[in-house]
Amino acid sequence: MNNQQELLLKKNAALEKELTVKNRELEIQASLERVRAVAMNMNRPDDMLDVCRTISLQLQSLGVKEIRNVQTAIFYVSRGTYMNYEYYAKHKKTFITETIYTNHKIAKAFAAKMLKGKGEISTTLIKGKKVKEWLAYQKTTNVFIDRFLEKASSLCYYWHSLGPVALGISTYVPLRGDELKLFQRFMNVFELSYTRYLDIEQAITQVREAEIQLALERVRARTMAMQHSDELAETVHILFQQFKGLGENPDQATIGIINEKEWVIEYWVTMYGNLNKKVYKFSIDEPNVTNKIYKGWKKQKTSLVIDLSGKELYDFSTYRASMGGAVYNKAEKRRIINVAFFSKGLLNVQSTESTSGESIRLLERFAKVFEQTYTRFLDLQKAEAQVREAQIENALEKVRSRTLAMQKSNELAETAAVVFRQLINLGIAPNRLYIGVIRDDSGDIALWATDEDGSKVNTQFTGNIRKNITIQKMYDGWMEQKKSITIDMQGKELTDYFHYLSEDLKVPFKLGLSQKRRVQNIAYFAKGFIGMASPDPQPEETVFLLERFAAVFNLTYTRFNDLQIAEHHAEQVELDLIKLKEEKKRTEDALNELRAMQKQLIQSEKMASLGELTAGIAHEIQNPLNFVNNFSEVSKELLDEMKTELDNGNADDAKEIANDVIQNLEKINHHGKRADAIVKGMLQHSRVSTGVKEPTDINALADEYLRLSYHGLRAKDKSFNSEMQTDFDETLEKVNIIPQDIGRVLLNLYNNAFYAVQQKQKEAAEQRLATRYVPTVWVSTKKISDKVLLTVKDNGNGIPQKVVDKIFQPFFTTKPTGEGTGLGLSLSYDIVKAHGGEIKVNTIEGEFTEFVIQLPVSA
Repeated sequence: MNNQQELLLKKNAALEKELTVKNRELEIQASLERVRAVAMNMNRPDDMLDVCRTISLQLQSLGVKEIRNVQTAIFYVSRGTYMNYEYYAKHKKTFITETIYTNHKIAKAFAAKMLKGKGEISTTLIKGKKVKEWLAYQKTTNVFIDRFLEKASSLCYYWHSLGPVALGISTYVPLRGDELKLFQRFMNVFELSYTRYLDIEQAITQVREAEIQLALERVRARTMAMQHSDELAETVHILFQQFKGLGENPDQATIGIINEKEWVIEYWVTMYGNLNKKVYKFSIDEPNVTNKIYKGWKKQKTSLVIDLSGKELYDFSTYRASMGGAVYNKAEKRRIINVAFFSKGLLNVQSTESTSGESIRLLERFAKVFEQTYTRFLDLQKAEAQVREAQIENALEKVRSRTLAMQKSNELAETAAVVFRQLINLGIAPNRLYIGVIRDDSGDIALWATDEDGSKVNTQFTGNIRKNITIQKMYDGWMEQKKSITIDMQGKELTDYFHYLSEDLKVPFKLGLSQKRRVQNIAYFAKGFIGMASPDPQPEETVFLLERFAAVFNLTYTRFNDLQIAEHHAEQVELDLIKLKEEKKRTEDALNELRAMQKQLIQSEKMASLGELTAGIAHEIQNPLNFVNNFSEVSKELLDEMKTELDNGNADDAKEIANDVIQNLEKINHHGKRADAIVKGMLQHSRVSTGVKEPTDINALADEYLRLSYHGLRAKDKSFNSEMQTDFDETLEKVNIIPQDIGRVLLNLYNNAFYAVQQKQKEAAEQRLATRYVPTVWVSTKKISDKVLLTVKDNGNGIPQKVVDKIFQPFFTTKPTGEGTGLGLSLSYDIVKAHGGEIKVNTIEGEFTEFVIQLPVSA
């Protein structure tokens, strides 16, 4: 071969080599162009998977072997994660996973290198048993598990950084230098893909943000449109719908308000999109969910994820079912509860699958919106509470009004009907309402009950605690002085109760006997209880309402008791008058007058004072009658002796005996006149005033009524004692007054004075200070110029300064309900004024009260 041929062969070889290089370059350029084409056709972020797949396929076509995967990592530093788009060559599968890079040293090192900035390269070679260790670690994460690693002897990662994003390739064997250069060329093309990705992501983000803002606005608008606080249920329903509309897939959405006062979280819930207006109150002590939520809220966290499974899931599901929530689903193995907090509570969404961090952040945004509109809910709650309170007070006032209108004790049933009607008008829907009054130690309870729909009061029934265990429980709660109790009756107790009511008490039933459960709510007052029966438990608000009505009905019972006492007194007065008529014919006119006056007892304040006088009069009249009887018996014996002396001819002795008899008769006459004066005084007090003034011994009048008032109180309370000190002006002439009117004034002031010291004596006894306190009432008269001052003073508790100006007003009284009408001082004031006089009061609370009457000597 000559030189020319050798030269030609070298030239041909060079040309072939050059052609091979150019062909290789053309192949590479064609591969790169294919990647560019895929990048330019990206329409959504998920299309990044096509870029990774195309790079992997093109590298394979260019001779790169043992490719495991090609992947893209987009970093989110604030979350410590990167979004991983990857294509596995041998598996021919693509995956998108958000992967944590902070929990393994290899991942940390790779991320740190990439985040240094564009142009950074990270190479990681894993060999031998470390491959299996790496595989074991990956199994603890959410990445795809490559089964080929189980037999691989090495694993190689090659990463190139663009700053916030990196392109990587992993292989089962290390790449050669030319293969690394080739991959780097694909990195240059990938930058175009990432730019396209960012544009698409930005557009999608903008659309997504618009959708989120629209969803937030819908929740905000629905909240602001609320007219009632119970519309919160509709708000949580809208919340659920908006979450679904944003691509989330919860099966339950909840709004929770934290109520530390009741130690509960109040939940409004929608499940599977169904509107549910019921409010659920879960105890904060429930450990698996509610307590964790409460602790997160106290720590002012923005959000919380509760992952339930196993026993925790079972316990919570069982508790939720027991509170009337969803029935426990045995097939459910896991429940994820995402919680976002606002100042007064929380929002949560639940599902059986784990959710992304994006879902939690979305929930946090909804919580912030609800924070802004929660004030609307509070305002509605406050307004509704005010309206509700006004309705309740109106209902209670109607009960009070009917109570004060009672004229007879048998009107208690009518007042009970008003209570029942008002409770029903306030929305209580029981099976039956009833009122029980405990009579005495016999165990009997008088009952007034409505029919089964609560609309009509049936006749009165009488139950006994010894005949039924449920009635016994009602009585026991009263004995223990409880405000209210709940009796949940089922089974035998319910059957026995129904039989007792229907067979023993003859209470009519229609549907009652078919009930399987009956819940009795009982609220107590001083002498009994108000109860309601229904097939289902009542909310706490209803029980509290029942307690308020029971407190008002306490006034009703006091009125009922006062009327019974007044009626009993009236009956007793009538019996006493009849007895006096039979015994003392000469008092027939007085008895007739008293009988006529008795008919006006309720309207007449003077007859009320007559009842107070009865015992005192009886005591005062007994003394002269005893003297009359004793002197009559002695006189009879003396007359017998005188007859004997006359028979014996002892005229002188007979005359002496006759003188003794005359003295006895004079004493009989004196005490007879004394009794006559007492009766006349009583008649004078009870008689309608003639309005005619007459000269009167004011000292005698004051002394007489003082003793009558004292003995009247002693007759009612034998344990009561009081000192009475009088200081009468003996120079005082007779005063021109209407004696029966001024007598009523004095009696009223005496009664008040003795009542005041009696009450203070009782308080002293309770405080064990009885030996230090001596009840005392002072009465004095004194003439000053042309006026007479009559003073009544006691060392009782005095009158509070804030009510001193009111004591002369009609119907104003400081005594407990049933112990005074409030007319005494008003009438006294009018009587004194009619006499041309004045009545004044001096008092220091806790020390004394002094009334001063000023009367003209003559008029």
